[in-house]
Amino acid sequence: MYGALPVADALDGVQLRVVLFFAAAAFVLGAVPFAWLVVRAGKGVDVRSVGSGNVGATNASRAFDGKGARLAAFLGIYLLDAGKGCLAVLLMQTASAHLAAAVIAAALAVLGHVFTPFLGWRGGKGVATATGALLALDWQVTLIAIGVFCVVRFATGHVFFGSLALGLALPLAAIALHPGTAFGERLPLTLLCLAIAAFLVWTHRSNLGRHFAARKAASS
Repeated sequence: MYGALPVADALDGVQLRVVLFFAAAAFVLGAVPFAWLVVRAGKGVDVRSVGSGNVGATNASRAFDGKGARLAAFLGIYLLDAGKGCLAVLLMQTASAHLAAAVIAAALAVLGHVFTPFLGWRGGKGVATATGALLALDWQVTLIAIGVFCVVRFATGHVFFGSLALGLALPLAAIALHPGTAFGERLPLTLLCLAIAAFLVWTHRSNLGRHFAARKAASS
């Protein structure tokens, strides 16, 4: 499906400009703060004043009353955030058949979500957007990671532990499903999965700090 040559070596000037355009579009698309928009429209408040202040589906759902409303808000925002990641990759795939180009679009969509210029460069943690982008790149790897997320989420009772497990499962699944090409023609995707795993640990560092501080306080 994808070529193995570097993008710049295979594109002429016109194609390169189109790829660069879609790369910029991926960042802008990823930067659309759906959690902020939904909470503002539904509750009239800034999601950054709710709970942890994170601009993501989990925290945004806390602005709503009742389990049903919170679940609906979570699922709706998660799907919107995943959708923008998926769309960013699909748009890039119309411009280039090279895996590296699609990976760049995925990475920029996630970065746009986490560092959205529309909210002073402070966005969400990137889980949903990364999930959507990776679904467009390799749905099998992504579904395995989502399965791991669900198991860990319900086993621990913490969404952020599920998110971290999802991140760690991505590179493991990418390598296990494609051992012959994971470090060959599919290397850009393998590197993206590794980068997302590390990035999710970084974006969830505050959750980890609060969790272990609470455990320490409870045991003292």
